Amino acid sequence: MITTLLVSLFTWAADAKQLGIEAAARGHFNTAATHFAAACENAPGDEDACYFLGRTLYTLARYSEARTAFEKASRAAPADKRERAARAAALNFVALDLPEEAEARFRDAVRAHLGGEDSRVDFGAFLTRQGRATEAAALLEAALKNQPQSARANAELGRALMHLGRTVAAVPRLERALRLDPKLSDIRLLLGRAYLTLGRTAEGERELRHGSSTAK
Repeated sequence: MITTLLVSLFTWAADAKQLGIEAAARGHFNTAATHFAAACENAPGDEDACYFLGRTLYTLARYSEARTAFEKASRAAPADKRERAARAAALNFVALDLPEEAEARFRDAVRAHLGGEDSRVDFGAFLTRQGRATEAAALLEAALKNQPQSARANAELGRALMHLGRTVAAVPRLERALRLDPKLSDIRLLLGRAYLTLGRTAEGERELRHGSSTAK
């Protein structure tokens, strides 16, 4: 009897998760959150259900609720999903303006890294914003060894180097980021300022004009 009840409960939770996925795909995030909440509540060991709930609540700027969902996702996550759960929790703590908690979860994510999307990039961007650009640059340089074709990793390293006043070193990173992703208008503006700092006035003004027009 108990086994049958548990099977029914998990089946219902799986159905709720699928309904949440379908609602999120249509952009119906409040509906998706309701379905994911049911799935996470009734199958807390399903890391995906709780993770999807957290991500949906994060999208809705319901960060306090997302915190609980990410905690459940982190507890249930197998080794190959620990990084994404910890990274999501860290970004949610950033949104909650809880930097110490965010840093702890970023470190969890980095320790759990097994390949693919690298949490060191997000952690590096966070450290730069915290005024710790030296630490950020070291972390981002390590990340770039594994993913040299990452536009964001190049961009964030360039940003960190600019914060350190290392403009000459920053320029190639910013240029590479824009070759990889020309739509990064904020990086184009940063490159424009770097060019001006180095006395490359015509190039700097060109990038600032281009960056300002694409940012609109």
